[in-house]
Amino acid sequence: MNKALQQQISMIHWPAVIIFEGDGELCYIDCEQAWIQDAESLFYNHHGNDRLIDSSGRIYDLEHRTDDQIVMVDSGERIRLTDFVKLVRIHASCSHRCCIEKINFRSIAEGVRLIDSMNQV
Repeated sequence: MNKALQQQISMIHWPAVIIFEGDGELCYIDCEQAWIQDAESLFYNHHGNDRLIDSSGRIYDLEHRTDDQIVMVDSGERIRLTDFVKLVRIHASCSHRCCIEKINFRSIAEGVRLIDSMNQV
């Protein structure tokens, strides 16, 4: 892995989630090491508008380079808490969870951890 790519990865506030274009389910990524190990398999069917949201709410566009590496490009945007709550509710619905309207949290980081806990059940 080249130095620039390593610096990008180290800027992420882990854990994070990936939003795949056209898919309501969110993919939880625990830490930098998990990203490095799973990036190739995660992006086998990568689309151009996939994004990563870190625990601070920063949004990164995911770009597939010609050398088959996925590059995270800081979009300069942050997701609003209300929008992230909606994404987590959609994820819960796709995972056939009940009472999705009751899902709520006070921070993006708390919402990311909630996604992980949904995957544990």
